[in-house]
Amino acid sequence: MKKVIYPYRNTTNQTMFDVWNKERGEVGVLGSGSDYTSFLHRGIASLDITAGGGPTDPVYHYHSVYDSYHWMATFGDPGFVTHRSMATYLTLLLYHFVNDASLPLEPSNFAPEMKEYFKELEEHLETNNATLDLTPLTNAIATFETAASEFDALRSLAISSSNSDLIKVTNAKARDFHRGFTSQGGLPGRQFFHHLIFAPGLDTGYAPTTFPAITEAVTAGNLTLAQEWVGRTSRAILVAAGILKT
Repeated sequence: MKKVIYPYRNTTNQTMFDVWNKERGEVGVLGSGSDYTSFLHRGIASLDITAGGGPTDPVYHYHSVYDSYHWMATFGDPGFVTHRSMATYLTLLLYHFVNDASLPLEPSNFAPEMKEYFKELEEHLETNNATLDLTPLTNAIATFETAASEFDALRSLAISSSNSDLIKVTNAKARDFHRGFTSQGGLPGRQFFHHLIFAPGLDTGYAPTTFPAITEAVTAGNLTLAQEWVGRTSRAILVAAGILKT
């Protein structure tokens, strides 16, 4: 569900978390441009982990004949320390997905994130001197937040009581709630993209746009369409909340 960006040049005496803190690694929003796209836009939780250079690091020859093993071994990641660290992290993540009784997915994290996206939408409306009734969206986010909190309580009970049947129920909810965000059909003019919380921008390449259907309709000056997608986006959030609801 997130794009996680690590800098190059980890060293053997630094953990990934050390590098994350020192180089101000980011947890961003997923857009497009990688294999996760087709999963994300069918409501399947996704993760994209990448490493990138800093201002003093050598230029990465992205998608060119110079993007080679030699360049990476010599300049980008000598000793492949960063590669090894990221592979270790992904292996541990997979291990926990396979072996933990409860899936390590946190639906409740979506509530504060959607609140931030909502603030960005309000700023976008102000910038474009536009007015919409965002009440349905506000209410839907609040409903999702309540449902996610109830889910957390139910999962805690399932784990503390070692109730295998209840654990199965909460795992299914954690696995499936994301489908709600894609339940209202594809974006206007871009039917392949179904995720109504974030998607690649219409004219931003791979870079993401939050509440994309609403945001892009406002940009185009079509407030009737924007208001329609306030409703659809709100309903999608309510579907996701309904999956989590206990």
